[in-house]
Amino acid sequence: MVPRLMRSRFVRGSTAMSELEQKELTFLVKGSSAEPYEVTFIKDRDSLTALCTCPAGQYGNYCKHRIAILDGDGKAIVGENANQVATISDWLQGTDVAAALADFRRIEKTVEASKSAVAAVKRKLARAMNS
Repeated sequence: MVPRLMRSRFVRGSTAMSELEQKELTFLVKGSSAEPYEVTFIKDRDSLTALCTCPAGQYGNYCKHRIAILDGDGKAIVGENANQVATISDWLQGTDVAAALADFRRIEKTVEASKSAVAAVKRKLARAMNS
């Protein structure tokens, strides 16, 4: 169940969106808490919203639980609907979330390459200082 505060975002004007326009899937995901987190995806036309009850998700920050499911990884799902992860991949296509995720992956690769370059330069510097 998505907390009421989060659900209020889906009300346009004074009329709630139609059930026919909106699809929703919730997964129970094992995290660091004793109780599983709820990861909810809401598809409305070309929009995809992903919510999680973990501390990061509740504050609207990056949440590894949502990203894992968006990446098609259902290993942490403890509910009985892990087979529905593919549905989220379908919903993702053509959304702003897909574009942002692609940007994230691109930058993540750049960061990893930079970390490797820094490590190599540190080794080179250490050898130069020790010779």
